[in-house]
Amino acid sequence: MTVNNTSNVNNKEDDELNKLLERRARELARAVGNEPVELDADNFDNFIRSKRVVVVDFWAPWCAPCFLLEPILKALAKEMPCVGFGRLNTQEWPDVAAKYDVMSLPTVIIFRNGEPVDFVIGAVPKKIIADKIRRILSEN
Repeated sequence: MTVNNTSNVNNKEDDELNKLLERRARELARAVGNEPVELDADNFDNFIRSKRVVVVDFWAPWCAPCFLLEPILKALAKEMPCVGFGRLNTQEWPDVAAKYDVMSLPTVIIFRNGEPVDFVIGAVPKKIIADKIRRILSEN
């Protein structure tokens, strides 16, 4: 009787593929509710390319206006399922914030195809952010 080593390799590859698929399914399940995603240096670049239009809230725990903006962005995330919403704690990830010249908090940057195309600084009414997102969504 001969032992087929390729079946062992295939089983190992199948296990790795299944783990990747399970992880991706969990990520997608979280995204279905379209809640803002907590971002960090590891997932930031992939996230801003995950949808055609992505909105990122740059905030910090000590920033009072940041907490005023949070429920606005959560509401917009529910209203705009085709848009990705994320939050980056600038205190924990200052290098990512610096890469996008974030100097004031809160700063919201709107990305299209992974590139920044518009921004809002400060706690502003929901309509201002929604109008900017809708304008970008309507552009080709």
